[in-house]
Amino acid sequence: MPNFTRPQPPVFKRVEEERLYRKQRLTAAFRLFARFGFSEGTAGHTTARDPEFTDHFWINPLGKYIPNSSFNEDIAKCK
Repeated sequence: MPNFTRPQPPVFKRVEEERLYRKQRLTAAFRLFARFGFSEGTAGHTTARDPEFTDHFWINPLGKYIPNSSFNEDIAKCK
């Protein structure tokens, strides 16, 4: 049987780098969900946790069409 290795998440030196990485991946997920029609209301609900403040989460804002904006505008912060 072949030996498969799972991809591992990257390791970051600074929390700001990890935060940017997570926000970029979250926005990519929003756009992928929108491409397949999951962009209305709570369809395609996606979240990510802040790497520094673990009681903070980023979510897709309700009522905003994601594919037309940048990743900083796409994310609503919740506590």
